[in-house]
Amino acid sequence: MIQFFNPENKFWSFVGKLTDAVLMGMLWLLTSLPVLTLGASTTAFYAFTLRQVSDTEGPVWKNYFDAFRRFFKKATALWAIQLALGAFFALDLWAALRYRQSGGGMFAVLVLAVCAAAAFLFLGAGFYAYPILAIFDFPVKKMLRDSFIMAMANLPVTFTLFVMLVLAAVAFYYASGLLFLWAALFVFFSSYLIYGVFARYAGLADGEAADGGSGDEAP
Repeated sequence: MIQFFNPENKFWSFVGKLTDAVLMGMLWLLTSLPVLTLGASTTAFYAFTLRQVSDTEGPVWKNYFDAFRRFFKKATALWAIQLALGAFFALDLWAALRYRQSGGGMFAVLVLAVCAAAAFLFLGAGFYAYPILAIFDFPVKKMLRDSFIMAMANLPVTFTLFVMLVLAAVAFYYASGLLFLWAALFVFFSSYLIYGVFARYAGLADGEAADGGSGDEAP
C-alpha cells in the first residue's frame, strides 16, 4: 500500500506523463487555431510525447515551443501537401460514391473500393509523417516516402491507429469542447505504438532519446 503512494512508482509516473500530455493538448489546440500552423503544432506535440515513451521528456512549455519553431517550415510544407492530397482523395471518394449510387454496377463497387483503399493508405501514412519529422528531421520528400512504407509495412499498427482516431472523432462529436483532451489521448497513446515501429527501424528500443536528430537509420 505504501508503495502505491510512492510518486516514483510506475502508476504515478504514467499519470504524470498523461497529465503533461493533456497540458500539451491545450498548447496544441491554441497554436493550431490559425489552421496553417497545425502541422507544426502536431510535430511539436509528437516531439514531446515520443520523448515521454523513452523517459527523456523535459519541461512541457519549453520543449513544445522549441520543437514548434524548429520544425515549423518542414511541418507547414508537409501540412500543405496533406491538405492538397486530402482534398484530392475526398473528391475521388465522393465521385466514386456518386458513381455507385447512379447504378454503375460491380465496376462502380470496384472503383469505390480502390478509392477507399487509397484514402486509407493516405490517412495511414499521415499517422507516421509528423512523428518521423519529430524524431528524424528528414526532408519532406523522404518523410512522405517513409511514412507510406511504414503504413504499408505495419498494417496492424496502422489499423489500430485508425480505430483510435475514429474513437477520438466519436468522443469529439459528443463532447466537442474537450477537443484538446481527445487529441491529447490520441497522440499520447499512439506515440507508444509509433515508437515501437520506429524501434524496429532505428534501434530506439534500447532507450535512445527521441531528439529530433537527422538520423539515417529509417527505411
